[in-house]
Amino acid sequence: MRGSGRGVRWVRAGTAVVGTAALVLGVTAAPVEAGRPGRDLGRETLRAGDGWAALDTGTTGGAAADAAHVFVVRTWDEFRAALGGTAARGDTTPRIVYVEGRIDANTGPGGTVRTCSDYADPGYSLDAYLAAYDPAVWGTETRPSGPLEEARARSQATQNAQVRQFVGSNVTIVGRGPRAQLVGASLTVRGSTNVIIRNLRLSDAYDCFPGWDPGDGSGAWNSQYDNVWVVESTHVWVDHVTFDDGAHPPASLPERLGVKYEVHDGLLDITNNSDLVTVSYNRFVDHDKTMLIGSSNTRYTDRGTLRVTVHHNVFDGTTQRLPRVRFGQVHVYDNHYVLKDPDDFLYAWGVGVESQLYAESNVFTLGRKVPVGDLVYDWGGTMIQASDTWVAVGPRRPARVDVAAAYNATHEPDLATEVGWEPVLHGRIDPAPAIPALLARTAGAGRTG
Repeated sequence: MRGSGRGVRWVRAGTAVVGTAALVLGVTAAPVEAGRPGRDLGRETLRAGDGWAALDTGTTGGAAADAAHVFVVRTWDEFRAALGGTAARGDTTPRIVYVEGRIDANTGPGGTVRTCSDYADPGYSLDAYLAAYDPAVWGTETRPSGPLEEARARSQATQNAQVRQFVGSNVTIVGRGPRAQLVGASLTVRGSTNVIIRNLRLSDAYDCFPGWDPGDGSGAWNSQYDNVWVVESTHVWVDHVTFDDGAHPPASLPERLGVKYEVHDGLLDITNNSDLVTVSYNRFVDHDKTMLIGSSNTRYTDRGTLRVTVHHNVFDGTTQRLPRVRFGQVHVYDNHYVLKDPDDFLYAWGVGVESQLYAESNVFTLGRKVPVGDLVYDWGGTMIQASDTWVAVGPRRPARVDVAAAYNATHEPDLATEVGWEPVLHGRIDPAPAIPALLARTAGAGRTG
């Protein structure tokens, strides 16, 4: 069988099992990707010095994969099988997985579409759940428990088995062409090393069964899935990915029990001793809790890990966690933050426990004025080093501001303005005023140059 006229011959590489047998197609020659003639994104590795993921051995992903472990996939079952299916977690076989076209994780064998009702346990209904755990009935002191909450958890577990896919070590996942997309998927890089995810749109990791927590502020719905979750993993490079909520952006979500019915968690979360991660040239679009680095204030084993570089990304219409950091030495540079509706914006940089966030050459474009000091939120941290930050309001040209000084002028206690380390693993730091135009051309899926 032949491909799409790009000089690639497709052959059967074998079968794998993800619930049912799935045919996976391998390539006998590397696909040519958009960009330079003959360029193969699947074989590309992280450049030397490009952020924390370049330390020591660097990050090469599946570049060493043999022909039997190079796959082009067009369905969710093929994608899962290419990664090793249910055995992917802990697998170290070098693999390259090229994603072609739009793949919906909520599809079964033969393309059968699965909806929330297909995952629902017979003992669960949303109406009954809302009635039982309404604060006026249940109260606000304890989390839901009992048969309905247990039925919700069983429902969530059924969906989890369908949409969560683990990614093993020595793997590259790359979109083939500018329209490659995973919808509804939660990619989990857990206990792995040497992983690359590039040139994809990752959309709408939608939780059909969020749980109610009456004690979270004034009450909150908490969801299960991140578009990408990096946990207990090292040497990870996430590059030229567009992250969004797809058909369910924040403005579309209803209120239930008096607050937004949140069906998403993070877009890209990096937690639990993960280390040496580079996040570059991505777009994070219309989302609330965007990027969490570090999972808990009391997870002291995270000390010495969570070293992450976040550079040349666009945060467009995002509300908070851009990123929020605990413990780690995190370098944030040459990013563009576009705040469309300041009424929905909470903060950009979350300074958490023992965090050492070093921010330089970043640009904020605001729909209308936001106090510069509110770009930072103190989540129990003590320091932030922020230099060469520029802010533009409306049509005005950007002007340089001192974020740390503005924060300290309006908040107590003050944050220290030096973090005790200086990044040395980075490429060229572009001048901040040039960043919006540069990233408009280069950030996100399909723009790998």
